[in-house]
Amino acid sequence: MSITYDEARRKLVKAGKSKEASEIIQRWVNKANAAYDEIRSDSTISEEYRLKSLAVVSIQHRRALEDEIISLAERTVLTDRDDAQKVFGIAGIPGDQATLVISRRDAGDRVATIARGEELRELLARATRTGDEVMARAIAERALEMGSADTLNQFTADRPEMDSAVERLWNMERRRGDAMALTVAMVGMKPAELEGRSLEAVANG
Repeated sequence: MSITYDEARRKLVKAGKSKEASEIIQRWVNKANAAYDEIRSDSTISEEYRLKSLAVVSIQHRRALEDEIISLAERTVLTDRDDAQKVFGIAGIPGDQATLVISRRDAGDRVATIARGEELRELLARATRTGDEVMARAIAERALEMGSADTLNQFTADRPEMDSAVERLWNMERRRGDAMALTVAMVGMKPAELEGRSLEAVANG
């Protein structure tokens, strides 16, 4: 099931994709306004038909814009999910999958109440030393929740192949943006002649 446009905007802001999303919005705003100018310059149509045409074109461009934003967000979500499975899950750990799932859940429960980074790092050192990768990944997830950069640095120091994924997860968790900025970027999408009016009502009128 596809996510909504509003959900897509929030996910893109959190993922640090605001600039890319803004560029998509501006491109579609420019396309829409070029189409509006063509309709406005047509002297052979009535004012009623002109407004109806503006509304129809505006709706079409807005839907195309939203589809592209949602598509970008869905690709971004898949990357985040892959990173989380690689860093926090059991992907790549040898053994019986059903047993590993249970072990990972138990490990998560054990570290869920830990509130000090020092304690996490001590537990991580023991897990790494004994080869308990399931526990190490549970600790990494708890470290991200707590914002313990030192613990995550310790985790990636012994697992350099996970460094990029951990960095992406860290940035996504820590980033705080305003999805309203992307709403503002869409202001130019609606024709000035239809300001304050329902596009759907005019298009279907």
